[in-house]
Amino acid sequence: MSQVVMQAAEFSTVAAAEQAAAELRRLVADYAIYEKTADAPWSEGAVPAPLCEFGRRHGVPWPGDATSRFLLKGLFNDEANVLSVDRLVFFWGGGFDLGGAWLREVLLRGLGAVHSTDAPRLVVRVDDPEARAAASAEFLVEEDYEEPFTTTDDALRDRALFTITFERDGDRVHLTFDDSGGQDWAFVAMLPQLSGDDPTLRPSS
Repeated sequence: MSQVVMQAAEFSTVAAAEQAAAELRRLVADYAIYEKTADAPWSEGAVPAPLCEFGRRHGVPWPGDATSRFLLKGLFNDEANVLSVDRLVFFWGGGFDLGGAWLREVLLRGLGAVHSTDAPRLVVRVDDPEARAAASAEFLVEEDYEEPFTTTDDALRDRALFTITFERDGDRVHLTFDDSGGQDWAFVAMLPQLSGDDPTLRPSS
């Protein structure tokens, strides 16, 4: 199972997030056509036209080097995923890179994100952090994902690939996900479960 590469962005409103998700889905569709029709779509020397056009639409000149490439395992149409969860938008697939800082620049400048990151650390405010974390872990086990480990150690949290923190009035429980044993895909499975809870991105420290 390949590692998840992800971009995540937080917007000020649900409507703005849904609009950004629609733009990313358009990019996926354009990229799928490019893969089918270009003579050498995976050439290291090629800057895929859909990326250049995506940047142009949103006022960000897409660079012509490897720093901005999309490197997924398999065809983009099969591997790329877009999900909006309240004011957050997630864009991911199994592979190695997904636009890097240049995609985040489009999300921030062109699409109006408040925050954007490739290592999402989510904060969800709930009435009972312990109970919600336990229910989430139970869900993941039922879905045949490796059980994420739960910790209140902030140092361990900061070393994880992705995190979800349930909190209330200073009480916090963290679900942490690393890049082995399918735990990063367990994080992906958790995302729809947060709909309606208005998760936010914890700004990078």
